[in-house]
Amino acid sequence: MKLENILSKIPDYKNFYTVNELDEQVRLLQNKHPDIIEVKEIGTSRNGHKILSMSLGTGEKNALCFACPHPNEPIGAMTLITMAQLFAEDPKLLSETGFTWHLIPCIDPDGTLLNEGWFKGPFSLTNYVRNFYRPVGHEQVEWTFPFSYKGVTFDKSIPETQALMRLIDELKPSFMYSLHNSAFGGAYWYLTDDIPGLCNELENAAIRQNVPLHLGEPEVAYITKFSPAVHSMMSMKAHYDYMEKYVGSIPVMSATSGTCSSDYVNTVCKCVTMMAELPYFCDHRIADLSLTDKTRRDVVLENIILSEKHYKFLQQLWPSLVGCFEDENPFPKLVDGCIEGADSNNIARRNQIQDAGFDKLATVSEWFDNLYGVRIFECLNLGLAVRACDYELSKEKCENKSTLLDARAKFDAELVRMCDWLEQNVNYEIIPIRRLVSVQTESALIVAKYINKENIYG
Repeated sequence: MKLENILSKIPDYKNFYTVNELDEQVRLLQNKHPDIIEVKEIGTSRNGHKILSMSLGTGEKNALCFACPHPNEPIGAMTLITMAQLFAEDPKLLSETGFTWHLIPCIDPDGTLLNEGWFKGPFSLTNYVRNFYRPVGHEQVEWTFPFSYKGVTFDKSIPETQALMRLIDELKPSFMYSLHNSAFGGAYWYLTDDIPGLCNELENAAIRQNVPLHLGEPEVAYITKFSPAVHSMMSMKAHYDYMEKYVGSIPVMSATSGTCSSDYVNTVCKCVTMMAELPYFCDHRIADLSLTDKTRRDVVLENIILSEKHYKFLQQLWPSLVGCFEDENPFPKLVDGCIEGADSNNIARRNQIQDAGFDKLATVSEWFDNLYGVRIFECLNLGLAVRACDYELSKEKCENKSTLLDARAKFDAELVRMCDWLEQNVNYEIIPIRRLVSVQTESALIVAKYINKENIYG
């Protein structure tokens, strides 16, 4: 079947499925296609929610795909429900992929539940940041795989990660697809292999859907660009090496998490691993490669100064809340982690921009990303801080009420200021879910086709 015909079957989703709706969709698909879809419970979350996986096909090679590795990233959940439906309704397409597909629409149901406040809209930056949740690194599925390097060892994988590890050990996949979403910016991918033709096809999948490529700053400073929007895979080893080079040591906060799924699968088998990052909101300046009159060093330095100002605000206020948050409160942990890691990250960046490569003139995309793109993450810190206070204030017997109310008011005022500033200065559009699902679906088919064509890892 032609690609256009495949993508034309993707529904025009108006909002995101909740966790319960995802479970319902899995069961509905299984009941409708019992001879094609097998559903397994691969584990349970920390709060006891069953984690479901759908298996389709009889190919010799296994493809393992999982969504919501970060629970604020539901595009992938919609993609995997869609892929299951497409394969089930077109057994010929399923057979032609040459794979048995194992699809997990929601690997972190507990965290995803805490994001559902924005899943039904309205879709705006402000509503997103006010209803956002993400766990701290050592509680994230994607970053709690076991790891040992340079004297640092992590072996406290959470139950959701352990479920994935068991499946990886069993399946020994030739292709693993971790479906991620960025909040704001453009489309980009991580790959384990530098494959020029494949990189070009992935980028065209986004361009075909009028989703701009992310051509600003890389998400992490240590990666290598295989192509304008396809990067080398993230790695905790590379992160440690980067921090040692530019800070002189491995900061304590960096040593509290494990490594990613890609690192783990490559200890088990040879596997092409891909992460696909797609935004909910975009401003097309993120793909503008025309030159500004500022050097890249200048625009990164401006970003660092704004970042230091943001964290100074948090660092002055956050200590007053010590002892105010109970252990079961999920919202303050990531703010703690971001504050703890901010100084070392900014030191590393200040040192890195002394390298010769930062002498060149910055593109509009780099300028835009440094000035505006990064600010969304600072808004997320503030949104989590407000939610952390609200969590405690909602209790019938709330100790430290006056302290929490005072801090909440200050966090909220700063959040309003920053969101208003972004709304006024960023000409963003809300990307229809259907187009985002189309990009992620085509990306999966592109990699599967490549693996079969090159006859690798299987």
